[in-house]
Amino acid sequence: MRNLVFFVLLFSSGCKSIDPSIKANTITVLPKSQTIRFEDVFSKAKPLNLSGEELPLAVYRVIPYEEGYLILDGKRQQVGLVSSKGVFKPVIHSVGEGPGEYLEIWDFKVNPESNEIFILDRKSRKMIVYSESFAFSREIPIKKEVGFTLLSFSFLSGNEILFQTSGSSGYKFLTYDILSNEFEFEVPIEKEFEGLGFGNDRSMSVLNEQISVVYPLGNKIERYDRFLTRKEDLFFDFQGFSITESELKQIANDQNRMFDLIQNDENKKVHSFLLEETTKHYVLSYFLGSFRNGDFLKSIIEKSTGETKTFRTVKIGDVEVDLFLIGKGRGDELIFTINQEKLERMSDSQIQALSKKLKTPIDQNSPLLLFCTLK
Repeated sequence: MRNLVFFVLLFSSGCKSIDPSIKANTITVLPKSQTIRFEDVFSKAKPLNLSGEELPLAVYRVIPYEEGYLILDGKRQQVGLVSSKGVFKPVIHSVGEGPGEYLEIWDFKVNPESNEIFILDRKSRKMIVYSESFAFSREIPIKKEVGFTLLSFSFLSGNEILFQTSGSSGYKFLTYDILSNEFEFEVPIEKEFEGLGFGNDRSMSVLNEQISVVYPLGNKIERYDRFLTRKEDLFFDFQGFSITESELKQIANDQNRMFDLIQNDENKKVHSFLLEETTKHYVLSYFLGSFRNGDFLKSIIEKSTGETKTFRTVKIGDVEVDLFLIGKGRGDELIFTINQEKLERMSDSQIQALSKKLKTPIDQNSPLLLFCTLK
């Protein structure tokens, strides 16, 4: 347990929400680059090696679909279907500029009512809809000035989609009503973030009609209800590694100044947050220092107590592995993949040790998914 660091939830007056009606709490997190034991983080894990004639080159995202899962292959820009036994087959691969085609899959989701697959293509400024049999159905055009501000999206219902934006539009959210075919901006963004145009596709979580969002430089999770009323700000104190309010103001909405700040390995800052959420935990992933030479860390935060476990890699038995969170399974299950390049470079003895610990034969030449439950 020597590598396991716990921090209790602190109720701080140092970080305040702009509206006194918004609940504000602070959690202290030490962004320490360390390796911890797999069993200190997860209560159980189920491995799944993929098989098939055309395996994905880069598993970027996984979402549940019927009895199996849909997988986004980030390199091939295609969506594949994988069975519960791991058999993979491509089902959507329509790269191009014509109707029903896309240039880039930025994000994709399944309509919970119709089972249709919605793909967001920011480059082509549209959403493409495919039927549950993976046939092209229709397109939803998006205005040019809006397309590149969109980050992640989620269904609030079968007829309503919520987009998180980067703030370049001056707003935090964009809603889309499928029945009326109408878009509407919601919730003005703070001046410090307006115009930066910086963000990712994994910075919003929707769970039990509660919406949680995080911004790349924000150091906090903002929580909203179903009607986009802000209910809570959960601040993070990264012990001197946080971007301060004064530093944020000095950026003055200038992208060059922003990158100068976050790419500095002499005065490292935490930034570029990714967010996933379960019933009991938040999972934050982020960079400490530059993208090239910094550390990519994960912090598991227990909601009820604020206890935090931060790590860079985990040890499964005696084998150190780099886990990348690629989706949420059914219930509170999280889906990880092991860095494929590192998996391929493992020795025979390491693969044997990994197979023994996970209680299944591991093929280092095919993608490996881990379905994990947090402790």
